[in-house]
Amino acid sequence: GRASSTVRARAIAEEFATDSFQNLMFSICRFKEDTGHYPRRITVVSYSFKKRRFEELHAAAIQWPSSKFDYVGIDPDASTGFDLVASSEGERTNSALPFESDPYGCNSQILQDKRKQRNPFSRTPPYELTCPEMRELLKWCSTNIIPSSKVPW
Repeated sequence: GRASSTVRARAIAEEFATDSFQNLMFSICRFKEDTGHYPRRITVVSYSFKKRRFEELHAAAIQWPSSKFDYVGIDPDASTGFDLVASSEGERTNSALPFESDPYGCNSQILQDKRKQRNPFSRTPPYELTCPEMRELLKWCSTNIIPSSKVPW
């Protein structure tokens, strides 16, 4: 009906992210490209076991205010064969742990290898041009969190 066509008309895709950190950061720029302003709030909907990574690592790394960030965790029913325990352990080992020591995913070999494998055609995101206020954040490569004065929100 009408509600679904409204959602469809407002839905946009982000096609360059190769990991969860980039997905969050690049989606903010896509929002700005489409609306002309940065979002006031962000709600991420994904598996429950990724909640800590998004809230405590990714949102913190981009200096997004925790009061304006929500996470909705949804998991498949166990009858589908989804193993929450195994998924949670894989999350800790393969995703959260590397981002804990490398918040921007630019120094860790495991995170760099994942990005390379997920970008076989070496596509370059356009976001430094389309969201110039985010340029420093998009290029930030440090184990230290970017100062809040260098992000546009």
